[in-house]
Amino acid sequence: MAIARKPNVNRAAAPGRDAEQAATAFIHGAAKAAAEDVAAPVTDVRKTPIMLRFNGELLRRVDIAAKRRGISRSAWIAFKVSEALDAEGA
Repeated sequence: MAIARKPNVNRAAAPGRDAEQAATAFIHGAAKAAAEDVAAPVTDVRKTPIMLRFNGELLRRVDIAAKRRGISRSAWIAFKVSEALDAEGA
């Protein structure tokens, strides 16, 4: 871990109405960007980690199916989700 210098902070600017307006504009801009991201087609090929919870028996069955194909649990789940979405035309 590298040691870095503390960033410069503009201590002359006192929080006030301008700061509140800037914060509100930032928050509303983030919400708008998030809504646009949902509607936009996915062009990013990077993978996003997520958390799923399975009961023990279902997870054991997933592991067996993945092993049978020679792929990871994650790859098997992604494959099956993709198949299901393709089947329903999503």
